[in-house]
Amino acid sequence: MGIVAKGDEDLRLSLPYAVAADRRRLAAIFALQVELRRIPDLVSEPPLGEIRFQWWREALEEIIGGGKRRAHPIVEALAATGAVDPKSLPLFERLIDARARLLYGPAFALLDDYRSFIADAEAPLGELALKEVDGRARNAIAAMSEAYALARFAPTFASQCAKEAARKSLQLLEDSRHGLSSLPAALAGRVIFLALTRGYSARPDGRPWPLAKRSTMFHAMLTGKF
Repeated sequence: MGIVAKGDEDLRLSLPYAVAADRRRLAAIFALQVELRRIPDLVSEPPLGEIRFQWWREALEEIIGGGKRRAHPIVEALAATGAVDPKSLPLFERLIDARARLLYGPAFALLDDYRSFIADAEAPLGELALKEVDGRARNAIAAMSEAYALARFAPTFASQCAKEAARKSLQLLEDSRHGLSSLPAALAGRVIFLALTRGYSARPDGRPWPLAKRSTMFHAMLTGKF
């Protein structure tokens, strides 16, 4: 989807590593996340943002309901690929509900506050992408997703505690990455963007690193080490 290509470098670079059968579903999920991230910046007042977030809550419920759906390319893609079902809906709702926090304040001064936001607004993305895995891998992917997002978005949303967030990110990564040690390559490709966690942790100032991202993802797929 074009919205992913334009809206998120990491997710765009990771899509080709997923097997062909997974790409449309992943692109739909990633596109929704990109769209949700845009909402706080698109509206002039919090109530207008709340209306947009509610629109997406209702759109997801309509997909599950199986009736008439809203005419929107992301909605159609989510429905066509089976990305939204009763089991995944709570994770999507977490993404929406937490993102609304940015309508009222775009920055976090304390790590605990920032981490709470990330745990709901970004971390579920990894679980949604990976989809069906056992309990051990699911716990690991949740922690790794939080680690990735903590480090990646700290320069934007929590610059005052970005270095602290980077340290916490590395701790979470070390505690959880062995849970994915036996993840087949076909599944690892769904969440290969998580391999960028160390790179972001080394850049709490938010410096760009597009070329190194490509080599990092390639190495992770080659070795199976995140």
